[in-house]
Amino acid sequence: MRWRAALIAAACPFLAAGAQSSHVLVVSGLGGEPRYSAEFRQWGLALVDAARSRYALPDSDVVYLAEAGAADARIAGVSTRENVARTLQRFAQRAGAKDPIVVVLIGHGSGEGEDSRISLPGPDLAARDFARLLAPFRSQPVAFIDMTSASGDMLPVLAAPNRVVITATRSSFERNESVFAGYFVAALTGDGADTDKDGRVSLLEAFQYAAAETARHYEQETRLQTEHAQLDDQGTRDGVAVVDARAAAMGQGQGTLARRLFLGGNGVPRAALNDPRLAALYQERLAIEARIDSLKQHKGTMAPAAYDSALEDLLVQLSLKAKAIKELEGP
Repeated sequence: MRWRAALIAAACPFLAAGAQSSHVLVVSGLGGEPRYSAEFRQWGLALVDAARSRYALPDSDVVYLAEAGAADARIAGVSTRENVARTLQRFAQRAGAKDPIVVVLIGHGSGEGEDSRISLPGPDLAARDFARLLAPFRSQPVAFIDMTSASGDMLPVLAAPNRVVITATRSSFERNESVFAGYFVAALTGDGADTDKDGRVSLLEAFQYAAAETARHYEQETRLQTEHAQLDDQGTRDGVAVVDARAAAMGQGQGTLARRLFLGGNGVPRAALNDPRLAALYQERLAIEARIDSLKQHKGTMAPAAYDSALEDLLVQLSLKAKAIKELEGP
C-alpha cells in the first residue's frame, strides 16, 4: 500500500538518527556576586555530569565553559565569546549530519531583540551572534536553551526549522532573577520530570516540569510571577508557554521536536550502552517510536480502520518492548 511505503520512507530519518550522539555546550556567564557564580557553576556541572555519566557522551562532545575556567577539571575553559565561538565551530566540523546539537546558557541576560545577550567575561554574545554561530548546522537538530534573565527576545531571533528554542522568560522586560534554570537542570538530571515513565527525560518533559515548578515557586512565595518560560520548535518565532502534549505526541504543533530530543542523543542510559542485549532493545524501541510518529503524521492519508489497526499493532509492540527493557534492567 502507498501509505506503508510513505511510512517506511518517513521513518528512515528517525531510524538513522538512532545511532547519533549529541554534542553539548554548556555556558555559564558572569555571576556578579559569589552566590550567583556558585549557583551557575553548580547547575553547569550537574548538566555536564549527567551528559557524561547518565547518557555516556564522550568528553570531547560535552564542553562546559564557565566564569572561572580553572575552578574544576570538568570545566573546559572560561566562558568568553571566543571560546564559545571556537567550540561551536569545532562541533560544526565534527558533527554528523543528524547529530543533535545542544546549547545551554546559564546566567544573567539583558538587552532587547537582536541585542539580547548573556553577560560573559569580556565581550558579551548577543542573539544575532548566536544566529550566526548556529547557521552552519543545517541538517542537525539544534536545541538552544537560554535560561538567563531577560532571555525572551532571543526566541524570535533564534527560532528556525529543526530547532528547539527555550527561554526562561517571554520577553526582555522580565529581567528579575530567574528560578526556571534550577528546575530545568533538576528535570534533566533526575527522574521527576519523566511523565511517560520511559526512563528518559525529553526536552519537552524538562520544559513542562520546570515551567510548572516555577509557577509553583511563585505561588508558594505569594509573589507575582516575573518569568514565563517559552518554547518554539516549529520555527514560527512565536513561542508558547503551554504545550499541548497530546497534539505534540500526534506530531502536530509546538513540542513535536522537543519530545524527540534529549540531553544525550536519544536519551539511552549508560546501562543500555554497556549491555548489548539492553542496547538492542532500546534501539528496537526507538525504531517503533519512530514508526508510530510517522504513522500519526500520515493519518489523514489512510482509511480510519487501517490507521487504527496499524496504530494498535505498533502500540502493542512498544508495550512489549518496554516490558522487556524493564525486566532486563531489573528494579
